[in-house]
Amino acid sequence: MGLRERLLCNQRFRKIFYSFAFRLLLLNFKKNHLLLVTWLILFGFITKNIAARYGVPFLFLDPDYLGEVGFLSYFIVGFSCGGFILAYNISSYIMNGFRFPFLATLSHPFWKYCLNNFIIPVAFLITYCIEIFRFLHSEQLQGLSSILLLVFAFLLGTASFLFLGLTYFFRANKDIYKMYGMKPLDPKEDLKLKKRQIANRHSGKRNPFLITESRDWYVETYLSGPFRTRLVRPVKHYKREMLKSVFKQNHRAAAYFEIIAVLSLLNLGLLRDFPAFEIPAGASVFLLFTLFLMLGSALHTWFRGWSNAMVILLLVMINYMYRWDFLNSDNRAYGLNYKTEKAAFNYSALKAYDSEKQLRHEDINYTLEILERWKKKNSVGKDSTYKPRLVFINTSGGGLRSTLWTFRVLQYTDSLMQGDLMNHTQMITGSSGGMIGAAYFRELYLQYINKQRPIYYGDSLLANISGDMLNPLAFSIATNDLFFRFQRFKDSSYSYVKDRGYAFENALNQNTGHVFSKKRLGDYKLPEEQAKIPMIVLAPTIINDGRKLLISPLPISYLAQNAIRGTVYIHPLMENVEYSRFFEKQGAPALRFTSALRMNATFPYITPIVSLPSEPAMEVMDAGMRDNYGLETTLKFLFSFRKWITENTSGVVIIQIRDRHKEFPIEETPEKTLFQNFARPLGRFYGNLFNTQDFQQNQLIQYASLWFNEKIDVLNFELQNEMPDNISLSWHLTVREKRKVLNSLYLKENQENIQLLQDLLK
Repeated sequence: MGLRERLLCNQRFRKIFYSFAFRLLLLNFKKNHLLLVTWLILFGFITKNIAARYGVPFLFLDPDYLGEVGFLSYFIVGFSCGGFILAYNISSYIMNGFRFPFLATLSHPFWKYCLNNFIIPVAFLITYCIEIFRFLHSEQLQGLSSILLLVFAFLLGTASFLFLGLTYFFRANKDIYKMYGMKPLDPKEDLKLKKRQIANRHSGKRNPFLITESRDWYVETYLSGPFRTRLVRPVKHYKREMLKSVFKQNHRAAAYFEIIAVLSLLNLGLLRDFPAFEIPAGASVFLLFTLFLMLGSALHTWFRGWSNAMVILLLVMINYMYRWDFLNSDNRAYGLNYKTEKAAFNYSALKAYDSEKQLRHEDINYTLEILERWKKKNSVGKDSTYKPRLVFINTSGGGLRSTLWTFRVLQYTDSLMQGDLMNHTQMITGSSGGMIGAAYFRELYLQYINKQRPIYYGDSLLANISGDMLNPLAFSIATNDLFFRFQRFKDSSYSYVKDRGYAFENALNQNTGHVFSKKRLGDYKLPEEQAKIPMIVLAPTIINDGRKLLISPLPISYLAQNAIRGTVYIHPLMENVEYSRFFEKQGAPALRFTSALRMNATFPYITPIVSLPSEPAMEVMDAGMRDNYGLETTLKFLFSFRKWITENTSGVVIIQIRDRHKEFPIEETPEKTLFQNFARPLGRFYGNLFNTQDFQQNQLIQYASLWFNEKIDVLNFELQNEMPDNISLSWHLTVREKRKVLNSLYLKENQENIQLLQDLLK
């Protein structure tokens, strides 16, 4: 390479390396790691490399607003994305602007900074648009013109927020000329200086007019417009105090903007009860990240070098202040009385309950009467020797996919059998989303037999129950739950805090046509007692000690107490707690049924852990942590009534509605990195939690043959949910995921089980 070529190459390198845009990128990698982490997380979300199993990428690629995915939903997500991009630039400017003194001499310094700080935001927007296009194209629901329109809606939303925000800064920010009434540099002098700069650059020398202290980052060119590059002006002849004052004024203007923006976002939480403000969950994620960036940069503006120490101090203070109710109001079960004397939750109380064996005998006799009514209902028109089969429905957790899958299976099979499935079913139990779908179907069936609705089948009901539930949850987290929760609502004479638990129940009521709006747990006692509808037993996990809380309107001590012992002597542990008796003085029957379903489906962090009125407070969460299918509860019921079932039925059918195949593929051992070696043991332990339950429960069913003399048929209805095309474990489903859930019913093994079920119940 000749001298000329080397000089040209060197000039091109200098033009890039000493450009303002490239220096800002390097600065981010060297000093602004928190900003980079936020971008890394967002890149991971939209490219499906982070939290894909939980459907987080679809919150950005398939935003739902007011039940529709369209122009407005993409615009809102884009608008929120624009807010995050502006917050990123504000944070970066506050932390790094002073390193580039020449900015103070430019008109609209913050705009020039944003323009040159474009690399990461533009790369993100390009990647985002590509991923939207790929996703919508793979869904095969939109034509090319429709896809491009939705991409345009996203970009339009982003541009709209940036335009509004930058309009403020155009008016609020001042440069050195506006602040001190100075005249800009004479164009002729400016031209001479630029020529000297060019000569210096060609000779390899630095610009002697720039301040080159150790803390400053050397820059030669900057973008003055989207497609216009200029050389950096000299600033050595300006007093440093003057330059600093410009940045201080700019920082104050940015801090005011941030305060107004944060307060505005938090005040949005006051409008949570209006559906129009239930923005797409992806937009709420952007809002949450925006809040953190703005609060962090505001602290940096006020405390400068002490900002990190102040953040730590604030976190410590908030951590201890969370003991105060106005900051941390525990989520409560709506309908229960938290003002009366609390239930004693200790070993003495549990042992005292377990020792009252008379309760067990009374409750068994009570349930035997229900079973007799069940038998009579299923023997109408039959001869005296006819013995119906007893059906139990066990349904798994799995968020909205399990809700839709369970409802689909029950609706389809019951319609084929003209109501015989519900007639033969004695008990429904399970966890999380599956129980929501089952409870919804049972309520529709109850309304049908009470002549309150003409039919309890139909595609519209499938559309209702599969509606998005994540938008109000994410919005509540972003605008309310992480900060101050002042809003309250009344249920009867009791007051409760509005949080994401409240948002979850509201969304559930909207998706189910408000069939549960006025339902209390106690409202189901009479229809269950009369055997009009199957019993439902909910079993959320008590996280204090790992026991199960058995929720039913009926007395079911036989499921909670230890059975009378025979020849085996053991010191028994009470595994289950009977909700109705334990919280009798706190108004157990008045519990909102939606709260009972929510307790049974409390996914960590997404919905809040529920605190019940006991001392110490009993905290409960998802039933799937202990018994994902409810099989243990079913077998305990079978054991308690094994003699009656043997004498009065022709056998038992256990229907397991599973959100995946029972015979799961064995995972291949990947090439392990250092981090994978570190994380794999713990990660795979929790990843195999439900597989472990399957192994244990498979043994329990086999052991049942030792104490149960009738036939048990276990029919598995399995959702097609395999990697890499799995269905999200989320409260939001895409159109393609919903279609996959509905079509899973036509799998060969599921159709064979439907036929077998029909034959068994004839």
